[in-house]
This record gives sequence, structure tokens and C-alpha cells, in this order.
Amino acid sequence: MKYDHDIIRDLMPLCIDGIASEKSSEAVEKHITECSDCKKEWEQMKKNINPCEYVPLLDDTVKYKETAKRIRKRNRWILLKVTCATLIAVFILGIIGNYIDGARFTPKGSAKAEIKEVLLDTYETPEQAKNASKPDITFLGTIKSPDKKAAATYALIYQPDKNETFFVSCDSDRSDLLRMGMWIGCGWSLGELNKDIGITMNGGAFDYENGAKWFGSVAFCVTDENIKKISFTMNEQTYELTPDEKGFCGIGYDVYNQNRQYVGLPFNGKISEGTATDENGRVLYSIQQVTENFAGKDVTYYDWVKS
Repeated sequence: MKYDHDIIRDLMPLCIDGIASEKSSEAVEKHITECSDCKKEWEQMKKNINPCEYVPLLDDTVKYKETAKRIRKRNRWILLKVTCATLIAVFILGIIGNYIDGARFTPKGSAKAEIKEVLLDTYETPEQAKNASKPDITFLGTIKSPDKKAAATYALIYQPDKNETFFVSCDSDRSDLLRMGMWIGCGWSLGELNKDIGITMNGGAFDYENGAKWFGSVAFCVTDENIKKISFTMNEQTYELTPDEKGFCGIGYDVYNQNRQYVGLPFNGKISEGTATDENGRVLYSIQQVTENFAGKDVTYYDWVKS
């Protein structure tokens, strides 16, 4: 059977790609053996046309591996989200629990929570404390330990119904990991502000990190504006402090020295020398031994006395 040249040339690309039928391929092959022009066209077309590459379909095993990979990736992402959500929930619940227990994010915040307990002890009954006038609280400053895990926050508390002002030290620490970095109150010292003398001192010491460490502080509240410098000796070391605009100054110290030897608290005879001077260096007050009678018993201690 004779075929038109145009029909043969239309079939050539299909033959080259290998997708023409067997009869079409035979017709083209027979025609180019008889027609030199179509043979040249065939040779030229073979040079210009690349046979289509066969891309095999993924078998069931490959499909399964791809699907399994996607599932594992999705499961890992879900596990990561669940883990993060669990950790966040534990952290939030821990913060809430610690907050209810009195822990706060700063030593000052911890002192605010602790002062409520301090004020209760200034009244004979809870009813008196509940019906008392709202106190005026002035925070003076915070003294931290060198490792920043313990602190003593000082404040003045004025009670209008009693017309009394207390110089308070609130101790706190954050050495317990379960506290999640929050500060928890661990004690306080309450002293009445001396109205007759322009300087009052307060302080104490407490342990933290399960008693492995001790931190102490001693601070001064100055109400006499003429006092510009405070000098005192404690544990055989001399200190010089300048009151700030609130009349507050103080130091922190280790109850034990580097050799783990007990050096004592500041008011156990450890501060026996001290002066408060004006801008000209004139001594206005000095630390002296004082004896007073408490509940029928003479008590001797060191305190500030006018010079």
C-alpha cells in the first residue's frame, strides 16, 4: 500500500518515540527504503528528537516508605508540641502554686507578702489587726548575698492607730529549684524606730540552700538629716556607709568565714564600736553599751547614743 509522504512524515515522530503502532512503524520503515527524500527527513528527525524517557511508576514498597516517612514526621511534630505544652503547663502550675505559698518574683515582692504576717504579730488578736487602720509602708532597700540567692529587704511600717513606726527586715531566698527562681520569705526582724535618736539599726542572719550557706545583714535607718556618714566595726572589720535619700544604708556579710568558722550575728557583741558624723566629721551619735530592764531582768546590749 502506498502512503502519502505527509502521512509518513506525521508518523515519524511517533515511531522515533516508540509509541506508534506496529503497522504504522512497518509502513514508515518500508516507505523510507523506497523514498530517498523521506529517508533524509527520517534521519534528520532522529537527530532532532530525543526519544521519551520511560519513568516507571512507584511500586507499592516505595509508596509505603514515602507515606511512613510523612507519618513519622507528623508524629514527631505532634510529640514536640505535646511535650512543650506539658512543660509550659507544669511551669505555669508551679508558678501559681508558689505564688499561693507566698513566693514572688523579687525580694521586694516577697517582703510585701511577708509584711502581712509581720503586722499580725503587732496586734494581740486577729480581729484587732483586721479592724486596724491601713499601715503606711516605705521600702528602703534590699541587700543581696554575693551569689544573688539570698536577700534582706528593709522597710518602714507606720501604724496610724498605734502611732508607731517599725524598722523591719524581711529575709528571703531562691535557692530551692522547685521555687522556679522565685523568692520565698524565710524570716523577719522587727524593731521599733527610735524617735528620740536620729539613727536606728536592724539586722540578722539566716540559712539557705538547706543550711549549707548563711547570709547576714545589718542596716541603718537615719532620720537625723545632719548625719552624713556612719562608721562602725564588725567582726574586726571597719565599714563606712553613706545614707541615701531615704536615710538607708547597710551591708551584707557571711555568718561563717572562709574557714567555716562562726563569726556571729551583728548584735551579739559583734558591733561594739561606731559613730555617726555630720559633714564636718563631728560625732553626733556613737554606739555604746546600754542596759535596760525587760520583764524584771536587766539586759545589756549595744545601741546608738547621742554624743
